[in-house]
Amino acid sequence: MSLTPVQYGLLFLNLLYRLYSGLYMIIADCDETFNYWEPLNLLLRNFGKQTWEYSPEYKIRSYAYLIPYFILGKVCQLFDFQPATVFFIIRTLGIVGFTCYCEWKLFCSLRRYSASIANWFLLLNTIAPGMSHAGVALLPSSLAMQTTMLANSFILEAIKSKNHQEKQTSILRATFWYFIGGILGWPFALALGLPVGFYTIYQSVVIGNLPLTVLFRVLSVLLTVVVPIMIIDSFFYQKVLFIPINIVLYNVFGGEGEGPEIFGVEPFSYYIMNLLLNFNAIFPLAVIGVFWNPILTHVKAFSSFVSLQLVIWFGIFFAQPHKEERFLYPVYSLITLLAAILLSKLTIGLKNFALKPIYRVFQLGFILSIVVVSSLRILNLVENYGAPLQTFNTVAQLEDLGQSLQSPINVCTGKEWYHFPASFFLPDSYRLRFVDSGFDGLLPGDFFELTNVIDSTTFIPKNMNNKNQFEKDKVIDLEHCHYYVDNSQLNSYPQLVYPNLSTTGKWEVITCNKMLDPNEKHSTIGKLLYVPTWLRGIIPYDVGYMEFCLLKKQDIEDTV
Repeated sequence: MSLTPVQYGLLFLNLLYRLYSGLYMIIADCDETFNYWEPLNLLLRNFGKQTWEYSPEYKIRSYAYLIPYFILGKVCQLFDFQPATVFFIIRTLGIVGFTCYCEWKLFCSLRRYSASIANWFLLLNTIAPGMSHAGVALLPSSLAMQTTMLANSFILEAIKSKNHQEKQTSILRATFWYFIGGILGWPFALALGLPVGFYTIYQSVVIGNLPLTVLFRVLSVLLTVVVPIMIIDSFFYQKVLFIPINIVLYNVFGGEGEGPEIFGVEPFSYYIMNLLLNFNAIFPLAVIGVFWNPILTHVKAFSSFVSLQLVIWFGIFFAQPHKEERFLYPVYSLITLLAAILLSKLTIGLKNFALKPIYRVFQLGFILSIVVVSSLRILNLVENYGAPLQTFNTVAQLEDLGQSLQSPINVCTGKEWYHFPASFFLPDSYRLRFVDSGFDGLLPGDFFELTNVIDSTTFIPKNMNNKNQFEKDKVIDLEHCHYYVDNSQLNSYPQLVYPNLSTTGKWEVITCNKMLDPNEKHSTIGKLLYVPTWLRGIIPYDVGYMEFCLLKKQDIEDTV
């Protein structure tokens, strides 16, 4: 079945939005940097920052998850690409490319059933602000989001199929992707596979529509996923282990002073506000769809599967005291899918019972409104928070002094440590260091740098803990810094005279990029949406910015 002009347009729009995110979208969570980009940098370049999770003493992060991106990075290195270029290739081809494939696969499965649902899904998923950063993030929860799309595409095919063999194959493929998302990615994402698991047991054990052998085939699929992951992680840690068990034990059964709550707790409303920001009108439509779609739409069985997954996920994570935006990534595509099913039903009903001009005005008005609002939110994220990528792009262009150094060049940061994008933006002879900024939690340390990467991954670092307790060996004195990255708010170091960015004879400003100042008062619209310059005289755009700057010690040549 060939694509219509509208569908070609939607696919082009999808590629355009995803490419923009790959090149410009912010890294929204410092866990993405320090728990995934940094160990990936270690595998490719033999250095990087190390969190306590990667210490062989705790072992709750998987190297297996990084292997596909490591392979892509190695290919890039064969062409002698600069490290920052490798970062963006991994981002755009490895992460965004797979996100686009998953969206395309689910779109194709939906299109064979309902072109209207397929079109609405691809439009809403493309423009959703939440997808603009979830679909580009190097995070296991993003992998779970991608595999959830693939799994649901096969669930739909299983429901539609009248052939028992085809149904069984589709169920096994859906199961495979749930296992990939939950075992290679994030173990809690296995909860999303519960509906299809119960369905498989019911179909095979209770009513006999599927042979009992399907359960043994599910077990074989599980082993196909588990065994390679265990082998890879056991190789890097040089100890037989299964990382997902360690993750669950820490997060669910952590002892006194351990567990996710020590990193902060949020009220129930945190996720509600977050979802409204990331999906605007799409989210309330999805909530209505949870209850409406399984009853009143023509895709009742499939809608029930999708609704159950969302209810299970919200039930688990809304109840947790510790809340983070990335915890909801796995169900982001389910939110747009539920909204798409509902909108398809509503627009078809309106088309049948309303005058054609009314229907077209409503549909066009809704689409334009949601596209504009969503796009302005995406642009706002880049405009207001894109400075770290811009500033560290300048660091990436600094001269690499290579083997001429007795010790690395230190690029230091203080209170902006959590905005560091990745060591891919540091030349080979540069290292990120932290200076004391009053932060009282545990900062990342450094992977022990050895020629053999296994020696680095098995080395037990000093002064690591799983209680988020500050360790002073993770910071250095400012006098040992050759470059310094910080914002233009009043700084605790008199050598750096902010906010006017004037300097003493010791430091000079190399580059600055504007960034939203969280301590300023902003107009609501200006803080949430990007307003084009030519409209700011009409629409209130009172936004306060600070500068995110790179400074260089003027006598750096004498200190390296």
